[in-house]
Amino acid sequence: MAAEEQDPLQYGISDKIRMVRESKRLSQEYMANKLQISQQMYSRMEASPDDAPLHRIRRLCEVLQIPIGTLTGEKELNLQQNFQQQGGQAATLMYVTGVSEEERKAYENHIADLRKQVALLEELLKMRQ
Repeated sequence: MAAEEQDPLQYGISDKIRMVRESKRLSQEYMANKLQISQQMYSRMEASPDDAPLHRIRRLCEVLQIPIGTLTGEKELNLQQNFQQQGGQAATLMYVTGVSEEERKAYENHIADLRKQVALLEELLKMRQ
């Protein structure tokens, strides 16, 4: 199978790191700075993560805000290819992972607060009319 036809779930750890980093619009220089290493060292680590020390991979996952299991295939990782870019067949990749129960509850609470704010603003608008 050609590289452009590769199943997105079959990407290696190196590809996953790069795609997640790019999906978050983070540069290699930014990552290197966060990991307190040179950009060249980061580039080598991203290209060959098997050679990187575990503590550095853990820190990389913290910076990318992903569970380490995402890289090793223990956690769900969906990479979606989108070929509908104007003017060509370029692919964009989108990173999506499962949300923990704690995060889900936090999002639900935030949504509930936002709904209350919207209701309050609607009431204020009605009062002004």
